[in-house]
Amino acid sequence: MAETLYLYLHEAARAAVSAGAPRMATRVKEAVEAAGWEVVLLPEAAREVAAAIPGHHMVFNRPVIGPRCLTLRKCCFDPFWRIETTNDRWDWQIAETPFTGAAVPRARARQFQGFWRSRLFADTEIAREGFVFVPLQGKLTEHRSFQSMSPLAMLEAVLTRWPGVPVRATLHPGETYAPEELAALVTLEERFPMLRLSDEPSMQLLARCNLVVTQNSTLAAKGFFADKPAMLFARIDFQHVAASVPRDGLDAAFAQVESGENRDYPAFLHWYFKENALVFWAGDVQDAIRKRLREHGWPI
Repeated sequence: MAETLYLYLHEAARAAVSAGAPRMATRVKEAVEAAGWEVVLLPEAAREVAAAIPGHHMVFNRPVIGPRCLTLRKCCFDPFWRIETTNDRWDWQIAETPFTGAAVPRARARQFQGFWRSRLFADTEIAREGFVFVPLQGKLTEHRSFQSMSPLAMLEAVLTRWPGVPVRATLHPGETYAPEELAALVTLEERFPMLRLSDEPSMQLLARCNLVVTQNSTLAAKGFFADKPAMLFARIDFQHVAASVPRDGLDAAFAQVESGENRDYPAFLHWYFKENALVFWAGDVQDAIRKRLREHGWPI
């Protein structure tokens, strides 16, 4: 009897995948169907009963439900993806997998970095203008379990440590902020004149900053393509070449940034994206998907 994959997608994505549109979920469907599996497309809301349905299940960037459920989630940006047992990126296997250095010739790693640098920063000149870029995420006043402190406490720590350094912070366009959060941010601006809340495009600020400080925004990973160092205040899967407060402690993370220690960003980027992610447009992506499913114990 054929195995069944139940794939939970919102309405527009289900229609696109049914029509064979070029999406990663379509590649997953094609990969398992080529192995003799049946694929059933279901609404996202139906995932609440996923654990009770025999077969295997996959959600799209949502918490997994049950032991036979995996999540399909973008790995920072298209065309890179991962299939994982949890939607919490800081608990992905690669987060704790040691990065030991270049596994490919340096020229190839630099070529990979340069290829994506030219696309991510296509219309922006890369420079260092002396400011710290702080892309804020959500829940500014909350200290969540994967964070070393709240986002506002993070900002205050940076402004206190480097009182003479300009800091430009941005709000996340996909977040809704409560009035008391914004008021607390304004109060912080009033206390620290070097802090400025900016509405400039994030990629432009990323291209011109000296350092990225964030909880775990993917902008830090994109900054590696421009050789921009990062200091992280929350756990995440790309922490290997960043100063990390959860991993090393606050003082050690600050000291690491201040040392100006050079990191091998090209080798890391090749390892993280090219060697350890599913690449949507790769000719062998179906084989890679099936291999990843087998790594998770699926009988395919």
